[in-house]
Amino acid sequence: MADGEKETSTSKLLLAIHETKDDLTKHIDKKTADIQTSLTKIESSLSTLAEQVEEIQTRVSTNEDNIKDARDRVGEMEKLITYLKDKTDDLENRSRRSNIRIINVPERAEGRDAVGFLEKFIPEMLGKDNFTSPITLERAHRIGKKIDRPRPIIAKFLNFRDKEKTLRLARSKGELTYENKRISFYPDYSADLQRRRDEFRDVKRILREKGVEYALIYPAQLQAIFYHTVPTRNRNTLPLKRKNTLTH
Repeated sequence: MADGEKETSTSKLLLAIHETKDDLTKHIDKKTADIQTSLTKIESSLSTLAEQVEEIQTRVSTNEDNIKDARDRVGEMEKLITYLKDKTDDLENRSRRSNIRIINVPERAEGRDAVGFLEKFIPEMLGKDNFTSPITLERAHRIGKKIDRPRPIIAKFLNFRDKEKTLRLARSKGELTYENKRISFYPDYSADLQRRRDEFRDVKRILREKGVEYALIYPAQLQAIFYHTVPTRNRNTLPLKRKNTLTH
């Protein structure tokens, strides 16, 4: 092959290489530009997403603050409701402090005059000699719906001491009967206070079975009374008897 032909072939080869290089460079530049555009879009999306996340975090923080504030307000309202409920219950029981509740008196035994009937009935049941002067009631009536057993009678005393005496005598008399029915006298409490006092029913039964003295103190505290003996140094002296109380 002549030298001229070799140079021509070399020139063509170099030209082809340059053309390929230019094409490859253009292709790489285009792909790089595309990638850069995509990266710019991604960065923009990430920036928008970051702003949205920050906004969400701000809203969550605000909502948490609002929830805490609402919980605090609910807590204060619950305290106020409890206070008002206790106050209302206390006022209701104060209004009942001169009342007694008489259980199991036969229906219609009082006729049309419950006050007149009870002013005679109570001394007759508890002993006329225990009442130096006639008792006076402000009012008396039955409560509740008519059912199989007699409805309770609520009686309000004019004199608080007469009410206390009536309950004390009823406790000391033990079982009382009227027309072959067992009659009971109780203080008149609100439904809520009566429920709280009834919670001690099983405990009181156990204390009675054990022979332990107890007292249910107003409004709803149970006091158990225990006795124990303390020996003395003098053999000729009887041991001392001491009383301990447990209140719940």
